Amino acid sequence: MAEEKNRLVIVASRGTADGLYPALILATTAVAQGKEAYVYFTFGGMKLLTKQTAQTIGPSVDLGVSKEQLEQLLSKGGMPSLFDMLKMAKQNGVKIYACSPTMSLFGLRKEDLVEIVDDIIGASTFLEIASDPKTLALFI
Repeated sequence: MAEEKNRLVIVASRGTADGLYPALILATTAVAQGKEAYVYFTFGGMKLLTKQTAQTIGPSVDLGVSKEQLEQLLSKGGMPSLFDMLKMAKQNGVKIYACSPTMSLFGLRKEDLVEIVDDIIGASTFLEIASDPKTLALFI
């Protein structure tokens, strides 16, 4: 019988609203189910953790709606803004990690990040977290 997965680790690498909402929805759902949840933001996903861009993220072209249209849809559906969703995830116990190699690549410093980041980690530390047999790892 397979062991139950009690930890969810998500790699959020897309810098669009439709790339980041699913990661946060899954992470907050996992915590609500009593699981541990971690989101590792890398490449485009780092936009949500960067003070300068955290509030400006729009949808991908593939979604076929403008940022304003998406905001209206989310409002009608009772969904919080993307940044508010990130804050809710943190408040509910989701661990938020920034990718140190991505930060180096784009010249970001710790001071450039929003305050809710739990830690700045590299691939090695991420793999330690994700390699536990009771962990489900998703790449979004």
